[in-house]
Amino acid sequence: MRGLPIAIGLAWLVAAAPATAIEPDPPQQLISDEEAIGIHARRLLQKPDRRLGRADRARHEALTHYYAERGSRPLWVKSDKLSLAAKSVIDEIGRANDWGLDAGAFDFSAAEFSGTPSTEVLARAEIAVSLAVLKYANHARGGRIPEPAKQLSSYLDRKPQLKDPSLVLDEVSKSGEPAVYLRNLHPQHPQFKALRKALLKLRGGGQDDEDAVVQLPATGPLLQLGRKHPDVALLRERLEVTASRSEDGDAIDVEVFDRDVLEAVKEFQRQAGLSIDGVVGNNTRATLNGDKAELSESTLIANMEQWRWMPDDLGEFYIQSNVPEYKVQVFKDGNEIHSERIIVGELDKQTPVFSDTLETVVFHPFWGVPNSIKVNEILPSVARGGSALRRHNLRLQYRGRDVNPETVDWSTADIRKFHVYQPPGGGNVLGKVKFLFPNHHQVYMHDTPTKHLFNKKQRTFSHGCMRVRNPLKLAEAVLSYDRGWDGAKVDATVRNGPENNNIKLSRKVPVHVTYFTAVADENGDVKAFRDFYGHEKRIKLALAGRWSEIRKGRDHLAPVKLKRPRIVSPQYSDPISDLFKQAFGF
Repeated sequence: MRGLPIAIGLAWLVAAAPATAIEPDPPQQLISDEEAIGIHARRLLQKPDRRLGRADRARHEALTHYYAERGSRPLWVKSDKLSLAAKSVIDEIGRANDWGLDAGAFDFSAAEFSGTPSTEVLARAEIAVSLAVLKYANHARGGRIPEPAKQLSSYLDRKPQLKDPSLVLDEVSKSGEPAVYLRNLHPQHPQFKALRKALLKLRGGGQDDEDAVVQLPATGPLLQLGRKHPDVALLRERLEVTASRSEDGDAIDVEVFDRDVLEAVKEFQRQAGLSIDGVVGNNTRATLNGDKAELSESTLIANMEQWRWMPDDLGEFYIQSNVPEYKVQVFKDGNEIHSERIIVGELDKQTPVFSDTLETVVFHPFWGVPNSIKVNEILPSVARGGSALRRHNLRLQYRGRDVNPETVDWSTADIRKFHVYQPPGGGNVLGKVKFLFPNHHQVYMHDTPTKHLFNKKQRTFSHGCMRVRNPLKLAEAVLSYDRGWDGAKVDATVRNGPENNNIKLSRKVPVHVTYFTAVADENGDVKAFRDFYGHEKRIKLALAGRWSEIRKGRDHLAPVKLKRPRIVSPQYSDPISDLFKQAFGF
């Protein structure tokens, strides 16, 4: 190349260079100082640290393309200093802790300089601010845990509401107030804002003494009518039972459990969904004390993180079932119009966390038995030749034709290929109505004949579906919105008999199954609920970077494997009855 003219040589080099080659600087007299900074920034970005993770590499690539599309004009550097917009962004990101993020995760060291900086110093400052903006946008939208279902638990079927880095750069560059733009990246849901407010209040001094709840010892003797014990005095204070004087004018012993205390205890148990027996045992003690994890910063932040995974628009009309709260709510235009108690999945058969769309309300439903119950709980019984299937009106079909289970050789047959179902009727485990929002978890909401279980405080009794205490009221709320039905129309439909009535919805009704252990009421006061599935703990560990300590548990979406049962004498006279008592409460 020594003999080639310089221009031809340069042209040959550019043509022969790979696509990722570092571009040469154009003649300095043809570009402005700001363009020189942008070009230098692009060159630096084309040599990223090999130790960068996938997310950081993606941010580098997005930034490289963005500067190329802008003609190498920088976003944050004006002349030989950072712009006011850059300084406002740095200040806003410095307050990341106020939003439940970690301000220490953002590195602005390259944006700190003094004197007359060189082009390279300014280019590095430009890159530092841009990368911090992209990282902040990622974290604000839930990107600290990018794959909850894979990284935490398959039951957490959520995705962070991330924005493409190129879109973030385009939007922030067009925003007249980039700091406001960053704040608006956080969830705008009222619950998120209430949790943030509680976080700031907690950091500002914690709970006021006057708001503190009187605590009873976690364990102690049974407190009941006539019992004298020092804990009764605490119980009186907790329930605000005034110790008045007796008819004789004598002072009442505050350590005696009298009828005033009895009535206060019963009322508390009634409101808390406990057995109303007027006796304070360990369960009632725990409930009086809150029976919850401490409402700490980490708890609030873990719940704020879950809101970053929620859709921006929950819907004009939507249903939310919050698992730790054992509650289903219906919202219209942001206001709650209906709520009811629910029963959720057992600890090893959890109700999954996800969003979908309600499509059908089914009156007098059939129950189609899922493969997990077929294999693990029904097959061992039918293999013994028991008659419990018939006793509980469970039927068997193969390719649409009824089959007598006694004619099947269960030592070779695959029960997963059979349709096992229970037709409508008084003993149907789904009761009078079910709500279908088809999903790969194969769960839904439905009625149940076991109403007494709704009086239990911990209601983890199902195989994953959500049972609703008064499902006809829920059906009325949904069908009033979709079709203008009232309660009389719903009742008439139920009275039509045991036929399968599928009411297809014409309007969109999102269903959000959530796992919020911290929830604000209408006054903004935050209440905590037990983390019985351990999801809150998993989120806390992930945000602390302690990934190796997370117990993901089994993948509940994995195909159900067939287990050949051993044919042995039954331990119980009626194995399926035992199944129904365990799974459905009767």
